[in-house]
Amino acid sequence: MRTTLDLPDDILRRAKITAVERGSTLRQLVIDALRNEMEQPSRISRKRLTTPPIKLAADSPLRTLSPDEVKRLDTQVDADAEVKRANALDR
Repeated sequence: MRTTLDLPDDILRRAKITAVERGSTLRQLVIDALRNEMEQPSRISRKRLTTPPIKLAADSPLRTLSPDEVKRLDTQVDADAEVKRANALDR
């Protein structure tokens, strides 16, 4: 299939040189580059959070808890939910 690409002059020049150095054609270099790019897992750039993901009220009890305490509470909530599911299955 034929297609037309509009490439910057410097990129095209470097691609042609690279193809010659590899003993290949420009066409094959482009095919290999596209294949390689599409086979790679997508690279999602992660951005650092600059604001909290949730907003808490100024008097929220969660503001005074340490990360370990929040994790302990979260684990307890999960355990309680699991017990409720088990009890529901027994009925």
